[in-house]
Amino acid sequence: MKRLCLFMLLVCTAGSLQAQGKEPPCADTPVDSTSPSPVYRACHVERKARVRKNGAGPQFTASPGVAASCYRATFEFVVDTAGKPELATVRRVSATSQSYGDAVEATLAELLYEPARLGNARVRQVVRFDSQLPSVQPTSASGEISGRATSSAPSGLGGARSPNC
Repeated sequence: MKRLCLFMLLVCTAGSLQAQGKEPPCADTPVDSTSPSPVYRACHVERKARVRKNGAGPQFTASPGVAASCYRATFEFVVDTAGKPELATVRRVSATSQSYGDAVEATLAELLYEPARLGNARVRQVVRFDSQLPSVQPTSASGEISGRATSSAPSGLGGARSPNC
């Protein structure tokens, strides 16, 4: 009896989502299925793209007189089948500072990923890259900052993040 009730609840919920025209969290088709090399989201692949080389941190200098406890920037882009970010696909999702976002964006070309896989094939995948610089304290009159930028490049949208500022 309990199984029947659970089954009916699932059927009703699915029907309700269809009636509202809402898409499931991961659509059945790739992000871009029209190109010869489709782009997938993390939920479509069997093995998600993972960072192999993070590269140098952003070259960033805080503005004089501006004290901030944390700088953050988040980007989305496609990782190709060789594990390199496709720079033409970079999209800034958010940044707490335009200049910090610019500094992080300038380092994205240095990233190297283990490409996503679908079966035995390497595939292109959209990833989210988060970077943050916690506990920023101006150390001199020039505005140089102390602290080290930390970055995480989760394997897909909505993945784990670096420690919060």
